[in-house]
Amino acid sequence: MVEPWQLLDTRDGFHNRWLHVTLDTARLPDGDVYEYTTIRRSKAGAAVAVINPQGQLLLEQEYRLPVGQVIYQIPGGLVDLGEDPTDSMRRELREETGLLAGELHYLGSFWNNPASSDGYCHLFLCRDYRNGGVTERDRAEFITWDWYNLDWVKARVADGSIRDRVVVCALAYLWLAGEIA
Repeated sequence: MVEPWQLLDTRDGFHNRWLHVTLDTARLPDGDVYEYTTIRRSKAGAAVAVINPQGQLLLEQEYRLPVGQVIYQIPGGLVDLGEDPTDSMRRELREETGLLAGELHYLGSFWNNPASSDGYCHLFLCRDYRNGGVTERDRAEFITWDWYNLDWVKARVADGSIRDRVVVCALAYLWLAGEIA
């Protein structure tokens, strides 16, 4: 049986508006003491898989500095403190694409990387939307977006061209919900 670790001490390592890094001292199940670095997130993420009447998925392209590449992703962002994740997703979709979401269906949530972070993300499905919103991108958001056939998206995940965890999780949740084959 796997036993939990005993947290002995937590110290601040770094903190900014996006994340908080802590240096955690823990006692392992075998009695040894171990220092662990944890990325703490004060805000959850939210993302939405938007599917049009033709069965295509909306994908954004954006440059991501940590991986040094322009990647495919679905619309999303951080849930403001006290904000309902559904409201956050409506706001993010409008800000990034100009699309106004109608009904959203909750698909589920996942941890971003539980080996290093306590961050998690809520996933939604949107088939009910309309044009007409005004984009309000953050200063560092240079985004384009388009509609992609789901078979193309699945093939790009399979061949490693799309590796974004949110896109991969969205496909899995859409499959589990019976939304895609």
